[in-house]
Amino acid sequence: MDWHQALPPDGAFTKEEIATAFEVRLRCASPLQLTGPWGLRQGSYPLTQEHIRLALLSLCGHSLSHREEALSQGFLALPGGHRLGVCGERSNHLLLAPSSLCIRIARPIPQAAKDIFPLIRGKNVLILGPPGSGKTTLLRDLVRRTAGEMQVSVVDTRGEIAACFQGTPQMDVGPMCDVMTGGRKDEMMIMMLRSMCPQMMATDELGTEEEALAVMEISRCGVGVMATAHARDAEDAKSRKGLSLLMENRIFSHCILLSHPLAPARVVAL
Repeated sequence: MDWHQALPPDGAFTKEEIATAFEVRLRCASPLQLTGPWGLRQGSYPLTQEHIRLALLSLCGHSLSHREEALSQGFLALPGGHRLGVCGERSNHLLLAPSSLCIRIARPIPQAAKDIFPLIRGKNVLILGPPGSGKTTLLRDLVRRTAGEMQVSVVDTRGEIAACFQGTPQMDVGPMCDVMTGGRKDEMMIMMLRSMCPQMMATDELGTEEEALAVMEISRCGVGVMATAHARDAEDAKSRKGLSLLMENRIFSHCILLSHPLAPARVVAL
């Protein structure tokens, strides 16, 4: 099911707003919220917990049980590369009563890296920015452009970069690109290094020390790295244990700084 078919009907939104939204939020006792290039729009009536439950059920293919493992992480990868965040009452790893949903809409923007790519072609790059700033969108286009020139391996554990369905990318990531989804990011990166002989590796949302060590091993083997991480800038990245290892060892030659999906990116040499 397409994500918009799971939303409670609300005549407050136009078809264009739904078609161009990049974030959707459903909260108990609050109206449906859509955010897009036109700003924030709110629905005409407050949602109930039943609205939330039915929307989640639809987004999970009408079976929550087979998505429990993914939901235990607090998010779910949806067909098309979209990402569903889920909040509510939990017991250990089980979701008992959902109260809030956040759908981040993946939209391919083929020109996202047009101006940046010539500046960082073939270099080790870390894309930094807050959640929702467009890091994955930019990384996807960098991968697509790079995979037209060299062999690229993508470790897409959250299923957002290539939007794989049954192992096949649904997003254009270039003709010389191999994608692995699921599993632990650090383990998958080493597996791709050993099995696919990449010239460049790309992954999303680095953070842990184990992931940083895997990136360092990849770099020592002469393979380039493109990645994203949550941080305001390079100094903020240095304050985080996993990222600080990468910054101290000068794994990346450049940072790309993002603040908002509609704001221009800044390229900073490290």
